[in-house]
Amino acid sequence: MSNDVEKLDPESRAADKAAHRGEPAQDVLHWLHQVPNGVLGTLSTERIVKGFPTGSIVPFALDECGRPFVFIANIALHTRNLRADNRACLFVHNDASTGDPQSSWRASLNGNFVKLTTSEQTEEYCERINEDEYAQLFARYVQRVPKAASYARTHDFHFWRMSSIESIRYIAGFGRICSFPGSDYLTHASPDHMHTMRKGALEHMNDDHAENMKEICRAFHQIDPEEVKMARLERTGCLFHSSKPDGYQFSPFAKVVDEPSEFKSEIIALLHRARAQTEAS
Repeated sequence: MSNDVEKLDPESRAADKAAHRGEPAQDVLHWLHQVPNGVLGTLSTERIVKGFPTGSIVPFALDECGRPFVFIANIALHTRNLRADNRACLFVHNDASTGDPQSSWRASLNGNFVKLTTSEQTEEYCERINEDEYAQLFARYVQRVPKAASYARTHDFHFWRMSSIESIRYIAGFGRICSFPGSDYLTHASPDHMHTMRKGALEHMNDDHAENMKEICRAFHQIDPEEVKMARLERTGCLFHSSKPDGYQFSPFAKVVDEPSEFKSEIIALLHRARAQTEAS
């Protein structure tokens, strides 16, 4: 038992123990995959409430490591707040629940956001990425927020990623409550034991199922590419790279893959949904 848990009162210690009968890190990955929006809490720079927390509804997506990232405008207050102090919280909850909202799950991810840029920057809290990394992030984000392409054309928007997750406050319902290190979540989001199965499945798709991947692109991404390769196979979905037209497309699974054997079934389910959508259109 950690020192932090030992310091809890008996009721809180019981809730922590109940929470850890399950797998909090796994639950949080499922929740972040399930919901497309959260509340971004930043420390206000407005003079009248300077230093106070302020919340904003934001869409978000997940990168290949499971880290949340947002696409926000330079003029937004939360962007100005992050520039001054990049500590922030992303709160998510079960938006499909009915009745007492406190009886359902929610989580708060606490960490530090950095602005992602493809150019040289001297601004504080910036991380440089290459054009290919940017295109992959954009594919993940636009899958959740299709209008994002128009945001990029009309406003000065940038990606900000929670590059370090310090801690997560986890509530799975009454009596199942704990806090745990963000490193536990990141280790769980991309576990080593799935690497071999992922690598083999990706190679199999690229060697033998090019036409199936084109079906998925036609159904979900409205493109008819000359060639498609699976660039990444992840617990949350597939990242494709197409040629003519050139670009990345991200297709999420219906659920997070928890066991290596589930990659095959989730890819098949994705293909079946693509065919059903094509038939319906």
